Amino acid sequence: MKKLIIILFCLCNITLFAQKSQADKKFKLYEYSDAILLYKEYLEKSPADYEATRNLALSYKYTNNITGSIETYQSLVKLKQAVPDDWYELVQLLRINGNLADAKLYALQYQQKNTGEKAQTLLKSIDMYDELMSGKDNYNVINKTEQYHQSVFSPVYYQGGLMLTAENPEGSKNEWTGRGYTKLFLTDFNCSKLVPVASELMSKYNDGPAALSSDGMTMYFTTINKKSIQEQDVNTSKLQISAAVLKDNRWQPAELFRFNNNSYNVAHPTLRSDGNMLVFTSDKPGGHGGMDLYYCSKQPDNTWSEPINITILNTSGNEIFPSFDASGNLYYSSNGLPGLGGLDLFISKNEGSSFTAPANLKAPINSSYDDFSLATNNNLESGFISTNRFGSPEIDDIAYFSKKAKEVLKPAVKPIVKITVLDKYTATPLPYVSVTVKDDKKNIVFQGMTDPNGILMVEELPADNYRVQGILNEVTTTIASIGKEEFTKELIEKTITHNDPRFTLSGIATNASNDQPVAGVTVTCENTVLNKTNSRITTADGKFFFQLEQASDFKVHGELQGWLSSEAFYATTKGLDRSKDLYVKIKLSMQQPAANEVIRLDKIYYDYDKCDIKPRAAEELDRLVKLMNDFPDMKIELSSHTDSRGSNAYNQKLSQCRADAAVKYILGKGILKSRITAVGYGESRLVNGCSDGVNCTEKQHQENRRTEFKIVSCPSCPAIEKQ
Repeated sequence: MKKLIIILFCLCNITLFAQKSQADKKFKLYEYSDAILLYKEYLEKSPADYEATRNLALSYKYTNNITGSIETYQSLVKLKQAVPDDWYELVQLLRINGNLADAKLYALQYQQKNTGEKAQTLLKSIDMYDELMSGKDNYNVINKTEQYHQSVFSPVYYQGGLMLTAENPEGSKNEWTGRGYTKLFLTDFNCSKLVPVASELMSKYNDGPAALSSDGMTMYFTTINKKSIQEQDVNTSKLQISAAVLKDNRWQPAELFRFNNNSYNVAHPTLRSDGNMLVFTSDKPGGHGGMDLYYCSKQPDNTWSEPINITILNTSGNEIFPSFDASGNLYYSSNGLPGLGGLDLFISKNEGSSFTAPANLKAPINSSYDDFSLATNNNLESGFISTNRFGSPEIDDIAYFSKKAKEVLKPAVKPIVKITVLDKYTATPLPYVSVTVKDDKKNIVFQGMTDPNGILMVEELPADNYRVQGILNEVTTTIASIGKEEFTKELIEKTITHNDPRFTLSGIATNASNDQPVAGVTVTCENTVLNKTNSRITTADGKFFFQLEQASDFKVHGELQGWLSSEAFYATTKGLDRSKDLYVKIKLSMQQPAANEVIRLDKIYYDYDKCDIKPRAAEELDRLVKLMNDFPDMKIELSSHTDSRGSNAYNQKLSQCRADAAVKYILGKGILKSRITAVGYGESRLVNGCSDGVNCTEKQHQENRRTEFKIVSCPSCPAIEKQ
């Protein structure tokens, strides 16, 4: 039995090895669809195989199954053999798929594993997505080479049509791509037929792209540096720039460029329209990294000057496929600058030997795929680009782009949308409700707040379908729908209702001296039954709102640094009917201190013939304590007064006792004795005519029974102009 188990185990391993071997073979033959099926079957039993997982991810990518590639890369980065580039490729695929949230997440993980400019650029690209997509509707982009099954790219204007580079379907195959080597072809602007050109110059390897002088008589083109080929392996070779001149309708080789090198690449030439500058790309030592752009200037003897690195354009990535237009603008592609993904096209204005900082050409000229080799002769009104956005990412196409004609729109009727928010139970209009308008894709198109009458007016809303909803005190309203067909009216009216079982306390904090609203007051509402506290800070209108739970008691007061805190306000919802009573309205009066000002503390009450400080009186005195703490140099006189009933001597003694008791309480809160004086005035300072023998009401007598404080001095108090 043991031998049988071992035999079965070995047979299983042999079968798995055969599956992977067959999958690898299909992968190397570029038969990716077959490779996918084989890799999936193999990985069900060997999910930890890094190489097989990566090849499966690439097979999905090369067949343009972006979702499948993303899912496989997400498995790949969990394997211990995963390398930083796996995260980078995953981010690029997520960007292609439009999943920016996950792209940002994996980009941050990539940055942890590979800090530096590349990671920073990747993150910045994601953050710039909205900006780079801002012009996506400005151009039409049409694939001109979809009829071809091979890569077609790098168009340049020539003889009323285009000269371009394409894989030759005939002849020998490139061992790396399985397709024909690239050659130069002529075609019309619709790329309807590819006609070979300059066949006498073409090598047995890749040739192109090309650049032509303005008269069409001189050509520079990229080809293989034959001296760099080692052991007959073209894939170890370097690129070089070759040149040719047109004589008797035949292209003849010419020795016009002397800066090729067996040790590094020199490629992708382009000529300025005046013929006095040649720009190319190279990974020669001393650059910024990857492929850099260089320029040479035409000298008096018609030779090219030593190459100069175009520092302002180069990054640690690759800057490749440069091209000039007739106005001297330089276009090129880079994967080292923030972009939409892959290679993005950039523009730099050239004047003399200087270049401006590059600007991304944005969507739709750029995409999340590779975009390169731009040709235009009318300042980007139209032109051609090379891109792999249309089919398999392994195949490049030529696309024609043209600016969309600006539509002359008739003045559209843009009605005003009137939104009213009502309380469900009482139909009372609700002010200061936050209202949001969203489109069909749940994008927020407008946000605002209802006015004191519970109304919000929305103007300039484009005709479309919308949903309207509000929120007040963390409770949402009902939803109202606006249909596109309603935009034929001048006024669209919608009502939404707020269903909150709690009561609403509304109030305003005002300046006691002029009754104007006060901003910045911290208003605290305490539910003394549930022992819950909420706070609000008033804005310019001084208003505040609280939701009050049912069957509870509440204490409300306001505080502001440098102001005398408001009196405490007490409210209750006990016994109230929610269907009838909605609002509890209050006004909190705030005072700013000033020297020699007398301020009355109205709610300090004493029992008959007593001097004891009761709890409510303590709250009033706490207001004074806070004010004196706000102004440490403030000195006051605290006075107590009685009505006229009783003898003068009795009232004098009682008022002094009460003033002393109040001062004793304040001293107990840490206020220095030198800052406060207690004075009992008895009945000597009545505020009305209720003196001895005068018949007065209890309310009139109450006006005389009071406690006050006078600010004797306060150097730090603000100077206040009396109204």
